[in-house]
Amino acid sequence: MNWTDVVEAVGAAVGASAAVLGLGAVIVQLHHLAQSIRASARSATYDIGVQIKLVLLEHPQMRPFFFDDVPTPPDHPEASRVASLAELYCMYFQELAEQGENVRAADRTAWHNLVASMYRTSPAIRNQLARHLDWYSTELRRLVTDLRGNQPSGS
Repeated sequence: MNWTDVVEAVGAAVGASAAVLGLGAVIVQLHHLAQSIRASARSATYDIGVQIKLVLLEHPQMRPFFFDDVPTPPDHPEASRVASLAELYCMYFQELAEQGENVRAADRTAWHNLVASMYRTSPAIRNQLARHLDWYSTELRRLVTDLRGNQPSGS
């Protein structure tokens, strides 16, 4: 074997090593990018929840329609606002359902419990979903279908 063969072999080995290292670096970067995207999605989801809570802080008289199973009388002065907030909650629930795969199992369980609890305690949310379930994602429709199946009789 002459020196050119040795140089070519070393060059090939160095090139292959560089390619493997480069591939490893790309894999690490993609992993970090995926984590960043998931974190951004979770943050946006939490921000929606905060915005809804701010509405309830500004209008505490609406809380019973969402947490105490109190139906909104059609002639109630806040009926339109309650209906709009129910729509926002449903959009929030859709985000929770869709982002569920991007969070730990314990968080996914907590999110499910939140949606289930609010579904049970808010006629406004139940009405929104009953009238317009087809507006929402497959994940939320599946969850609502499960919740309906688990409703106690008389609900």
